[in-house]
Amino acid sequence: MIKCNLSFICPKTWDELTRTEGHKTRYCDSCNQQVHWVDKQEDFDRAAAEGKCVAFENHGTATVGFPDGVEQEFILRIEMQVLSAKQLYFLKYELYQTSTFSEIKHLHAAGSSEIVTDPRSIREWTQRLNELNIKNQMIVNDL
Repeated sequence: MIKCNLSFICPKTWDELTRTEGHKTRYCDSCNQQVHWVDKQEDFDRAAAEGKCVAFENHGTATVGFPDGVEQEFILRIEMQVLSAKQLYFLKYELYQTSTFSEIKHLHAAGSSEIVTDPRSIREWTQRLNELNIKNQMIVNDL
């Protein structure tokens, strides 16, 4: 059993990640990261020291995430799209609290916007954006 703390638990499962040539590595197209499967504590510790995203079995379920202490910047990118009233309302009151409806519409007609946030918020927002069919992408940058 691997004992660890994760600073970020990914909403994706191991099976949702893109297979690569290595059987213990997969690619996450949401955050553009290689995810490394670890079976032993020393493999986890090594991956954490190298700042890698990991996946491992946790009580019968594959867990994907970043080990605690790995310095990452989480960016939520909202893609260019036409927004419904419900989508616009969510963006206005949850993500862009200081922006007007017109500014949000203009922003999403002209391109994408990015919000830097903490790991816990990005999971909640990504899930809610997906429920509302708002195109989004999570980007992870090493600090």
